Amino acid sequence: MMKITAKIGAFMLLLMTLACASNKNSATPEEIAALDDMIENRNFEIQALWAQPMPSQGMNSIANAGLLPFGSTANRIDITTTGGYLRIVGDTVKADLPYFGERQMGGTYNQNKAGIQFDGVPKELSFSSNKRETGKIMQFTINDDLENYQVYAQLFPNGNALLTISSSHRRNIGYQGNVSKYEKKE
Repeated sequence: MMKITAKIGAFMLLLMTLACASNKNSATPEEIAALDDMIENRNFEIQALWAQPMPSQGMNSIANAGLLPFGSTANRIDITTTGGYLRIVGDTVKADLPYFGERQMGGTYNQNKAGIQFDGVPKELSFSSNKRETGKIMQFTINDDLENYQVYAQLFPNGNALLTISSSHRRNIGYQGNVSKYEKKE
């Protein structure tokens, strides 16, 4: 089951990458250095702007009923006003992202935690260069009380970020957003 989920996640990430390929221009040395610095210091945040759930009949029904935000479709939902993020500070990863999609396994329902939320030290956190060697690929796994997550992100020097999350209990979901240095708000 996990292998199938991982394959679907990789396929979805490939589709997102191809769809956004026109947005990736050549990076300046300053942009590359800034991204490298954020990663080396482990101090950055991905601010999610768009959610990209896996297509399903349920998501199509919600879209057809007009229940999605204006300008959204069943496979691309505007989440700019939600404040959804994935943050790395030191050895800790924290995420609070809205979730759109279907639950695959039973489990308890907590109306205060309907999205993807975790806070802790990830397992197998790694960073590597992408094929163009200007961006970075981040991968890790993390568990909360009930779910296991596999996280895969592409971080680009121009500030764009693509994030794919595979869950042990839900369908995969992707996010598009911006990566920037994390500045703690007082």
